[in-house]
Amino acid sequence: MEAALEAARSKDTKERLAGVERLHEALEAAARRGLTAAEVTALVDTCMDLTRDANFRVAQGGLHALSAAAVLAGDHFKIHLNALVPAAVERLGDGKQPVRDASRQLLVTLMEVSSPTIIVERAGSYAWTHKNWRVREEFVRTLATAVGLFASTELLLQRVFLSPVLQLLNDLNQSVREAAISCIQEMYKNMGSQFHEELQRHNLPSYMLKEINSRLDKIEPKVPSSDGARTQYKAMERSVSAHPKRGSPRKKNTSRESTLFGVTQILPKNRWNP
Repeated sequence: MEAALEAARSKDTKERLAGVERLHEALEAAARRGLTAAEVTALVDTCMDLTRDANFRVAQGGLHALSAAAVLAGDHFKIHLNALVPAAVERLGDGKQPVRDASRQLLVTLMEVSSPTIIVERAGSYAWTHKNWRVREEFVRTLATAVGLFASTELLLQRVFLSPVLQLLNDLNQSVREAAISCIQEMYKNMGSQFHEELQRHNLPSYMLKEINSRLDKIEPKVPSSDGARTQYKAMERSVSAHPKRGSPRKKNTSRESTLFGVTQILPKNRWNP
């Protein structure tokens, strides 16, 4: 491991690439024995630098190494989450898709080894209003993946980010808006008809609700509409009642708003007021 980390720190790009390969080989070799706390710290420090490398293959390799290490390191990895989460969020805005994909994979892996809800909350504090639209887009796509993986066991998860996802339906960038509606579709697949009740809580304008429902009507939810599903949903509702409720999309005193798909339409002022 030490030799691989030293090679990955080289100032020469080719040697760093070779070091990344050796690092992955070392992680594969450590799969049976795990990683010590010292090895985890050294690996995280090195890979954090790699993720910012100008060569996208080096950056991608560093992110993949962090994902592999997260699985092997156990509790040794948790002390590094405060540094890793914002670093992964930043790389969601990389100019190369392979780096963005590797960043999304790292965030999902951190959810798997830690708590999905906690990771989403921490990452969201950086991602929701990030100035780079790609960060906002890729983060919402990450959430759609998280819904499919964790929604059945992490009942609080969708409540945590539904409100900010709905806010992104008014994002200035069309790709962000499309990612948001895709995430909502994934939520509906996993939540079923109860999702319509949840939408009603956010007092969405009629044009937005209509467009959302037009998308949802084309989807067959995985969760059947039943008393059992309703009971599970009500249990989740009670469990979050003690938590601060996040606001619905911000009110805007404007005469123009964009639809989900980028078509500007004229709306009366104080559109969000009842």
